[in-house]
Amino acid sequence: MKNLSLILLGILAILSAVIVIRSARFTSRQIHAEPIQSITLDREAVARRLSKAIQFKTISFQEPADPGSREFIGLRVFIEKSFPLVHRRLTKEIVGGYSLVYAWAGQDTRLKPILLMAHMDVVPVDPTTESAWHHPPFSGDVADGYIWGRGAIDDKASVMGILEAVENLLAKGFQPQRTVYLAFGHDVEIGGARGAAKIAELLRSRGVELEYVLDEGLNIFTGIIPGVTASVALIGVAEKGYLSLQLTVETAGGHSSAPPRRTAIGIISRAIQRLEARPFPSRLRGPTRQMLEFLGPEMAGTTSWRWPISGSSVRW
Repeated sequence: MKNLSLILLGILAILSAVIVIRSARFTSRQIHAEPIQSITLDREAVARRLSKAIQFKTISFQEPADPGSREFIGLRVFIEKSFPLVHRRLTKEIVGGYSLVYAWAGQDTRLKPILLMAHMDVVPVDPTTESAWHHPPFSGDVADGYIWGRGAIDDKASVMGILEAVENLLAKGFQPQRTVYLAFGHDVEIGGARGAAKIAELLRSRGVELEYVLDEGLNIFTGIIPGVTASVALIGVAEKGYLSLQLTVETAGGHSSAPPRRTAIGIISRAIQRLEARPFPSRLRGPTRQMLEFLGPEMAGTTSWRWPISGSSVRW
């Protein structure tokens, strides 16, 4: 018994030493960066434009006869009127009926272009949940320091933010070194088959080879992670995919009055149960792991999290 106690104490001491050493090495890994040059924008006008964009009910529908087509056209017309320099200096194409692609010619055509992406469509709103919204889902209300509505975060803020930035740069006479493409899909929420996929096909057919693509990703949040007072840029480079399976069982015919020991339903049910009981192992690697390694030292050790309702509001 005494030897066992000594062994346990030894294990505890080693574990404590490992924790102390790892904690001592778990120091801030923030990278020093030069402060960005601040720019002056008309915050009220920017807020009004995003508010108006939210009011277009650009909902993704599975049906080929898209009942929201008039809303997409309305948003397109609004964008054209709101960003005159973009539409005067950049070339625009309509892809898949409603998606938009802009090309901003660069000074050096030898450089590979970049692609900035976002999407104009939003998911439908369940009518039974509308009473739970702080503001109507397509109101675009500007209240309490936020712009409210479906798509405020996912992802009209990105669409309008990109256009606001390009319009501002054009007004200052800026021309990028490399060509910049802007791509705004209209059916990302249902897979992007008629929007993003068609845009990719178009660029491929023209032999466009990109230096990099920047899609909607995640956001820069303040106060969302307990124990961290600074703004945090969350990394999003991928998302969970899915696999659709069709399971078929062939068995001998019979009659319900004399069922076999193993029925087709039982076999299928067992197969589904085995799939459910054996999920893929979870992994934490790559940029996601690196993000947590950089974020961890800045935290105070608390584990409670708060996350905003997806696409409901954005602070301005």
